[in-house]
Amino acid sequence: MLGIEQGGLQSAEALLLARYFMFAQLYFHPVRRIYDIHLRDYLRAWLHAGQYSINLTDHLSLTDNDVLFAIQRAARDSALPEHDPARRIVERDHFRLLYERNPIDIRTNIDAARAVYKAACDTFPESLVRYDSVVQRNVPIDFPVLTSDGRIVSSLDLSDTLNNVPVAKADYVFIAPEHRDTAKRWLETNRDTIIAPKEEVE
Repeated sequence: MLGIEQGGLQSAEALLLARYFMFAQLYFHPVRRIYDIHLRDYLRAWLHAGQYSINLTDHLSLTDNDVLFAIQRAARDSALPEHDPARRIVERDHFRLLYERNPIDIRTNIDAARAVYKAACDTFPESLVRYDSVVQRNVPIDFPVLTSDGRIVSSLDLSDTLNNVPVAKADYVFIAPEHRDTAKRWLETNRDTIIAPKEEVE
């Protein structure tokens, strides 16, 4: 197993904290996530049966250039079923953030974001609302450390930091930009009722 000397423990801590911040601030940024969703919607509409070919030759022959060219073409042709997600990608007319994970709301309802999504789908066209929930993959951070007295111990026994590295997670509800202002006002008015557990509402 790969390990480190004790003098490098702080560097390992810094790398793992940087990994957390990279996920929280970049990989899970709402704009990046919604473009992933638009791309997924496009591919499901464009690919045969909504998925990549399992034929190896066909799969390997499909390049990024092919996909980008097809997106450009679909963005210009409103008759194509994949037109809307393609247009949103090309014109940067992506869905906007309506709601995101909030610790105050989670104390009331651990599924607050999903409750907002369901309520939004009941209020606005469901095709114009998207829900996204993602959690950073939990990678073990227990590795051997050679101490200054020659013993080998677990990194978790030496580092309080490694025992408390948070896991990045995000819950988002997005809505088409043409409904954003109306939806924001709707959510501000109804948030408490929407996120309240069902037994409290009834």
